[in-house]
Amino acid sequence: MGGLIFLAAALGAACLTLMILRLREHRRIRQLTQQAEDFLNHSGKPMDVALGEDDIAMLQNALCELQDRLIRARELQKEECSRTSSLTADISHQLKTPLTTLRVYTELDAAPHMEASLAQISRMENLIQGLLRLERLCADGYSFTFREQDMGELIAEQWSFLAPAFPGRNLELSGQAVIRCDGKWMGEAFLNLLKNACEHTAPEGTVWVSLEKTEAAFFCALEDDGGGVPEKDLPHLFERFYRAEHQSTQGAGIGLSIVREILRRHHGTIAASNTGKGLRMEITLPILEAARPL
Repeated sequence: MGGLIFLAAALGAACLTLMILRLREHRRIRQLTQQAEDFLNHSGKPMDVALGEDDIAMLQNALCELQDRLIRARELQKEECSRTSSLTADISHQLKTPLTTLRVYTELDAAPHMEASLAQISRMENLIQGLLRLERLCADGYSFTFREQDMGELIAEQWSFLAPAFPGRNLELSGQAVIRCDGKWMGEAFLNLLKNACEHTAPEGTVWVSLEKTEAAFFCALEDDGGGVPEKDLPHLFERFYRAEHQSTQGAGIGLSIVREILRRHHGTIAASNTGKGLRMEITLPILEAARPL
């Protein structure tokens, strides 16, 4: 009888020890998971190397190696972006001086095609400026300041700047949303989107913008009645210098690329699709309590 009691006690102690070990393992795994998530979200430091030899220690050391590789990859990407941004800035600077001189000589000569020549010079200047801004955005060369912003007010303000250049176009804005964003850069993004819509609609055309905010995300749809674009052009609209075949405007093909980069800095996305009336742009931004670097 005494042997059975001893055996039962031993089994109970073994089970209790096993449960304690499993709880410790689960706790360590949860800690590793949280550390990895914090590191990926830029809110925590890399985890330390484990000195043990058990399976969880091996897992931790494997995660440490992945983190080291990711840190190095980020550093290399930042260095490459910096070199590209510097090269673009140097080229832009070198081009500005001869363009300015060319503009002066063109105005002085007053040739029969002076207006056309000046228009092409202005286009080249705008292209250089836009390309420089795009490259600096891609290289995270601008600081973003996130504050509460009424998106309806922001879009209406951008439309007021744009409307005189496109008389007859109408804006129909519906919905409300207040989100954390950089108002200056988000304003530039919507200015480019509204301008793109106006350029593809006829006089007396309409641009519709709808806003919606949930607990998790902000949604915005911008649609025009310009007939849309060929389906083969849709995947390329946000590529730099890309212009659809039917496009008759003299744009440089950079505006939508800048929009995508601005939204990327807000952890957001944009997609284009055709509707029965025209082109539809759909924006999705996560709701962030505070600004997080990429």
